[in-house]
Amino acid sequence: MCVVALAHRVHPDWPLILIGNRDEFHARPAAPLAEWDDGSGIVAGRDLQAGGTWLGVHRPSGRVVVVTNVRGAMPDPAKESRGQLVVDLLRGTGRFADPGEADLDRFNAFNLFAVDGGARRFTNRPQRLVTSLEPGVHALANEPVDQPCPRAERLRAALAAVVEAGTAPEGLLDTLTAESDPALFLLGDVYGTRASTLVAIAANGSVRMIERRYEAGGRPAGTTALQFRLG
Repeated sequence: MCVVALAHRVHPDWPLILIGNRDEFHARPAAPLAEWDDGSGIVAGRDLQAGGTWLGVHRPSGRVVVVTNVRGAMPDPAKESRGQLVVDLLRGTGRFADPGEADLDRFNAFNLFAVDGGARRFTNRPQRLVTSLEPGVHALANEPVDQPCPRAERLRAALAAVVEAGTAPEGLLDTLTAESDPALFLLGDVYGTRASTLVAIAANGSVRMIERRYEAGGRPAGTTALQFRLG
């Protein structure tokens, strides 16, 4: 994901709302949102190049994780996969199931939200940091967390307005198509927005996940809408 907003324990009907756009090269292969067939309980899209994911829900536990990359640093192919970090955090098992600050430099530059009862923000730019998040509306994008990001703030404000009004979050998927400055949706034939995703979890454990996919030039490429219960 490259711009994402999280409402944590502040909406009257949905204790967790996560909304965001994944921006990526159009040539990078990916599988649509689905429950994985490996018995992991992960519900997510899948990066078919590296094997991990950028955003997912762990159905048995209710864990939710999303990652963005960070601009300004050349990726090192020898480093660990950020998508695998998401998978380990979702499963709660594996080498990076509970990473400490010392682990974060094993990955190329990233920002990450992880929700497992509480909520945490992980980053390794401008420095390694794991922060507990208070209930509220939070946002991340491709910028280091110590720098202002109009794109992230635009999405945070849109989600905050939904929380304040107590309305259903599905309309935020249309907000994610905004191309005006600061653009939430990136058009491009080589690189651009590949998917818009909503995760909404109700107090009774029911989950609504919607993924809208896009091809080069922003052409719609299909929608997946799932409803399931945690546990």
